[in-house]
Amino acid sequence: MFDARISCWAFWDSHKDQAVLECGMPCANFETIRNMDSTALAQGIKPALRRRLDLYGRAAAEMLSRTLQDGDNPHIVFASRHGNLDRTIKLIHQVATDELLSPADFGMSVHNALVGIASINWTITESHTAISAGNDTLISALTETLCQLGDTGGPVILVYIDLVLPEIYQDVEIANIHGVALGLRFEPAINGTGVADTLSFSTVSSRDTVVSPRDQARSLANYLQTKSTDELMLIGKSGAWNLTRHD
Repeated sequence: MFDARISCWAFWDSHKDQAVLECGMPCANFETIRNMDSTALAQGIKPALRRRLDLYGRAAAEMLSRTLQDGDNPHIVFASRHGNLDRTIKLIHQVATDELLSPADFGMSVHNALVGIASINWTITESHTAISAGNDTLISALTETLCQLGDTGGPVILVYIDLVLPEIYQDVEIANIHGVALGLRFEPAINGTGVADTLSFSTVSSRDTVVSPRDQARSLANYLQTKSTDELMLIGKSGAWNLTRHD
């Protein structure tokens, strides 16, 4: 079991009709901001860098901006099951049609390219880790985050993002999927202060139905919103985390 506190969080959900951002911190009501489409996201990124970001990069950058603090230099764990497939598909098409590859698309198609942009923008010099592990992507990212928190003392920011797959992959995409992004700021537990959302994380084995990283992220955001005292289990393919709140 490992105790940690989530001192602030953000969750972005891209519905068909609108994109909604929810964010909050312990002992405070969460805020809901509507119409957070590509034009509204990542306003904290300098214009010259922001122009290089598409929806994927801007949504991820928004999660970082909502969990960073002034003068921050956190470790970052960046997780995405699929990465920025829109840019990858464009590159594959350019190769297949003997076109010149777009340098911008090539550079920004790298799984953790956004963290590089963020590091330049906010002068973050600490290490970052990129994770992609299928249905265990968020489970693995939580594991890495808690390990880094225990090793470094934090803070460690976890950013998870997956958008709707490009049309060419729609036959393998589950219906009614939304693009989602989640940002969580982890810091060492301080029990009994009443100023932080202190959680106990324990690994469990489960034979229940595997839940996708998108739904895990949504469940975790809902859990942080409601201040529920119930347990929350995040179930992956090869592992699961059980979360409980401290009194």
